Amino acid sequence: MSLPLILELFGPAIVATLLAALLCPAVGALLFVRRSAFHGVVLPQVAAAGTAAGFAVLPWWTLHVGLAGMTTLEAVDSPHALAGYLLGWAFAGTALGLGLLHAFGRREGADPARLAVLFAVASALTTLCALSAPVGGERIDAMLKGEILTLDWHAVEVLGGSYALVALLLARFGRELWLVGLDPELAQVLGFDRRRLELIWLGLVGITVAIGSLLVGPVVLFGLLVIPPLAARQVARSLRGFQVVAVLLGFAGAVGGLALSFWADWPLGPSVVVACALCLPPAWAEGRRRRLP
Repeated sequence: MSLPLILELFGPAIVATLLAALLCPAVGALLFVRRSAFHGVVLPQVAAAGTAAGFAVLPWWTLHVGLAGMTTLEAVDSPHALAGYLLGWAFAGTALGLGLLHAFGRREGADPARLAVLFAVASALTTLCALSAPVGGERIDAMLKGEILTLDWHAVEVLGGSYALVALLLARFGRELWLVGLDPELAQVLGFDRRRLELIWLGLVGITVAIGSLLVGPVVLFGLLVIPPLAARQVARSLRGFQVVAVLLGFAGAVGGLALSFWADWPLGPSVVVACALCLPPAWAEGRRRRLP
């Protein structure tokens, strides 16, 4: 398949993946600073469970609540109406996950085990909702496998606008968020409003995960939120460098994953994760070399 034909057929998916690669590693770097890197794995799965639940209750919703006066089949055939409906469910799942993670974080020593339970339950609910959904089961399967090549340009516009908002908020409140993540007590001494910054942070993560999981899939988010920051931490010399290197590695992984997907005819999501993971061995080797006397 020639490059012009690939761009014509799959341009929206390519652009969406690259947009996610520019933002998600920066958010993931902050997750690492806040010692909550595993949230980058749990939250996309919880958002996916919310999306799957939306498909499972779609017939009931159109009958009893209503969706622009459409029947279930009409809603499925209306991409914009269905996307708005599913986005609400993705946000609901993400908000529930953030609330549970916040509650878990207040309990000393409970975080890792409870995170694992939340991930397992969300994975199970996603599968059960996919099996019980009278419509949309194929789309859920594609989302879980990382097959996102059927996006349209409207989805890219939604993703781009939402992620641009997140990027602007990161640029405005980035230093405060870094300080609160590194040393909450010092941030409070300096007069920062920790509650306001926590709400901003939850909003940033919620938008990133909910919209990203729906449009580019949880598999891509897994890779971009966790792997590039993990590698960047080994080679970066400063906090700013940590975030910049994470974004560069994430973008390189996205480009490599796109190439691998089209070359090997693999799903895009797993291809991006594999490409991102290729940067880990050299990063670990470089980090070990720097620690040697």
